[in-house]
Amino acid sequence: MQFYADGGTWADLHYTLAGGSQLNVTMSNSGTDNSYQVSGLTNGEQVSYWFTIGQSNGSAVNTPSQTLTYAAPTPTPTPTPTPAPSPSSPVFPAAGTTFNLVNGTNGAYADSQVYWTMVGQDPANPGTFVHVDCSGNLIPMAPGDNGAQSKNGQSYADYSIPFSQCKSFTVPQILSARIYLSVGSPMYIQAVGNPVYGYTGPNIDNPSDPNINVTFDFVEVNINATNFYGNTTRVDQFGMPIRLQLQDPTGYDQTVGETETRAALFQEFTAQVPAPFQSLAQVQAPYRIVAPSHGSFAAGGAQATYLDSYIQSIWNQYRSQSLVFTDAQGTFTGNVVGNQFVFTDGQGTYYINNVPTTQEVLLGNGVFNDASNAAAGVATAKQLQIQAQVDAALNRHVAENAGEWSTSADFYNSAPTNSYSAFWHAHSINGLTYGFPYDDVSGFSSSLIGTNPTVSTITVDW
Repeated sequence: MQFYADGGTWADLHYTLAGGSQLNVTMSNSGTDNSYQVSGLTNGEQVSYWFTIGQSNGSAVNTPSQTLTYAAPTPTPTPTPTPAPSPSSPVFPAAGTTFNLVNGTNGAYADSQVYWTMVGQDPANPGTFVHVDCSGNLIPMAPGDNGAQSKNGQSYADYSIPFSQCKSFTVPQILSARIYLSVGSPMYIQAVGNPVYGYTGPNIDNPSDPNINVTFDFVEVNINATNFYGNTTRVDQFGMPIRLQLQDPTGYDQTVGETETRAALFQEFTAQVPAPFQSLAQVQAPYRIVAPSHGSFAAGGAQATYLDSYIQSIWNQYRSQSLVFTDAQGTFTGNVVGNQFVFTDGQGTYYINNVPTTQEVLLGNGVFNDASNAAAGVATAKQLQIQAQVDAALNRHVAENAGEWSTSADFYNSAPTNSYSAFWHAHSINGLTYGFPYDDVSGFSSSLIGTNPTVSTITVDW
C-alpha cells in the first residue's frame, strides 16, 4: 500500500486483519509516496484500512474504510536453461567424399555468381576424363560438350555449376581431379580429342586464354577406395582465399588455407615481400597474384637469374664438402663432380644431372624431375626424392646446412630466397601451404589425407 499525507501535516494508517489484530503507522508529510508492506498474509485473506490525516488547522479527517483481498503473486517459473548446441557432426557418406561448399564472400557475390567445376579421371576407366554433376556422377567428357558456351568467338564446354544450384554433392571416387572455384563467371574449358583424351584448363601464361580475366582458384583432389588426398595450392597463383576442411570417421579434422580477406592479402603481399617480388601482385591484377615463374622470374624476365648466384654457391660448396642428409628413403652423401651432384647411400648412385636454373628451382622441373642415369626400380624413386629434397632446400635458402632442412624457423631468412612461398606460409593456417611444387618435403605443404569415407568443406572467401 502506498500513501502520502496529501494536504495534511501527518497521517495515521490504520489497518485491521481479518483476525482482528490492528497496526497503526504514523507518517509525517514528505510530499512523496511511501510504501508499506503487510507481511504474513495468506492467499485470499482480507485487510481493512483507512487514513486519519492531520490538517494544518489542528483538526483530523478520516478517509472512508477500504477492504483489500490479498492475492498471492503468481510465482515466476524458473526458466529451463537452453542447452548449448553441440558442434554438428558431419554426416559421412557410405563411401567416397561429400563436398560441402560455403559461400564466404560476405555478400560480394551471390550464390548464383559463385561456381564450382570438378574435372578429373574415372578410376573405373583410367584415362577417361570426366566432369561431375550435382549428384556426384562422373560424366565422361565428349567432343560435343564444347558447344555449350562461347567467349571471344570460341566455343567451350560448360562444366561449371553455380552454388545456387547445389552446394553439396558426394563423389565415390575420382582420380587426379581439380575443383575449380570461380566468382562472377564460369570456367571456360575445352574437351580435347575425339574420343576425348584430356581437357584444356586455364593457362595464366597465355594472354588470350578465356580465363585470364576470370578470378578463380582450385583445390586438388584424389579419391580412391580407401583414402582422400587433397590440398589447396599457391604453386601457380592466388586468386582468392580458399579454406579446405577434411573430416573422417576416425576423428581426423584438419583445415588448411587462408583466413584473411582478399583485399588484405593483396595489400600485405606488396608491403611485405622484397622489391623483386612486388610486381607479382600487379602483373595480372585484379584477378590474381602470380607465382614467380609466371611473372618476372620466368626465362627472359627481369628476375630470370634471381637464384643463380645462390645455386652456384651451393654447387661450389659441395665440390669440396660432402652433403649428408637423411629422409624416409635413407641417408645419402653427395658431392659435386663437374656439374653433376652425385649421391650414394651404399646401395646405389643417384644424380642431379646439371646445375639448375632459377626457373628449374622455382618450378621443380628439368633437372629436378629427371630419372636419367639412375638404375631402374627403387633407384629411380630415390633419385627423384633426392632431387625434391635439394630443390626444396634451394627454395628455402637452407641448402648450405642440412641440419636446417626440417626446421621452418630457418627457412627463407636470407636472400635470395623464394619470398613468394615465404609469404603464403606466413599467411596460411598453421603455416601450411604449397608455395612451390616440392613444398611437401619435410611436411610443410597443405596436403590433407583422410580415410574414406570423408567430408570435405570448401569455403570461398573474399
